[in-house]
Amino acid sequence: MVSTAEGIELIAAETARLKDYVRDTGPEQWNLDSPCEGWTVGDVIGHLGWAAEFFGDAISNGRSGTTSAPQGLPEIGTLAPAEIPDFIARMAKEYASAADADLSAAFTSSVDRLNGIFASTEGDDWPKECWSFRGLQPASNYVTTRVSEVVIHSWDIRFPSDSEAALAPESVAVVLERLPVWLNSLGLAEFKPSQSPARYRFKTTGVADFQRDVATGGSENKVEDAQGGPTATLTCDADVLALLVWGRLKPVQVLADGRLTVSAGTGSGDEFTAWLSR
Repeated sequence: MVSTAEGIELIAAETARLKDYVRDTGPEQWNLDSPCEGWTVGDVIGHLGWAAEFFGDAISNGRSGTTSAPQGLPEIGTLAPAEIPDFIARMAKEYASAADADLSAAFTSSVDRLNGIFASTEGDDWPKECWSFRGLQPASNYVTTRVSEVVIHSWDIRFPSDSEAALAPESVAVVLERLPVWLNSLGLAEFKPSQSPARYRFKTTGVADFQRDVATGGSENKVEDAQGGPTATLTCDADVLALLVWGRLKPVQVLADGRLTVSAGTGSGDEFTAWLSR
């Protein structure tokens, strides 16, 4: 995982590229459907702009010792977890709608403000607790979250107009760290291969050399650093795995078209790929 200072640098670089892109496009591109279901490209831009505002408010409040919700946001525990995604979507769409043709200027203003807050926050402020939807968290968590948001949503914004759009090379390794979260969301705990113990290795090519093993057969299935000989290895470009773990691609899709390949090791990967593709 990158340090807070490194994360701020990644955010600044990706935000600068995204500001340029949004400035050079307009309603024709913003009205396209994005890879986020039910969201236009403009809605995604609105989400990044609106989130920048409340990230900045939460951090600023936390630095001064205030952990109540920023204006217009629910206090912790008053919004059911299942209702949070719809609330976020509504606020993103309202931001984009209110900005209308001035979306680029509004977006630039919001992200510049947040980046300024990141840059001005000092070392002893990063551990301070701040409001978030699901509970109090250190200010530094907002940097971690923002890296993934700007990298993945930048792709969401560009892809509808450019099917060859790639993720920011310097940030791919960071967003790949979501692999355990993705696998657990698919029900990794319930996967029971006939060959046990087993070790299924994810390995990437391209801009990031990333290797992690899915180890099964112990007290629990888990993702850990690659070690020993794998039962099977799943290999793909780093961008492909990043888009998989963030839900932009489906395993069955990339297995079928060859972007994700499987090679046998001490055993077969058939059961694992069947589980991934179900």
